[in-house]
Amino acid sequence: FRVLTPKRWELIECLQKTGPLGVRALARALGRDVKRVHEDAAAMVEVGMVEKTADGKLTVSFAEIRAGFVLKSAA
Repeated sequence: FRVLTPKRWELIECLQKTGPLGVRALARALGRDVKRVHEDAAAMVEVGMVEKTADGKLTVSFAEIRAGFVLKSAA
């Protein structure tokens, strides 16, 4: 969950809705700074949640994401 920040979830949701986009187009769609979107996209590519197409666009190749975790008491 360290990788999946709220902004990165928005990035994934946007790509799922729009399909493949370049970093600049994605930043415009999100209303965010290009540099920050590039950093977030690179992190998501690194963990395999976002992929790059042959022409360099970003894409999400799955329709559903399931995330779960267990939180245990420290005591």
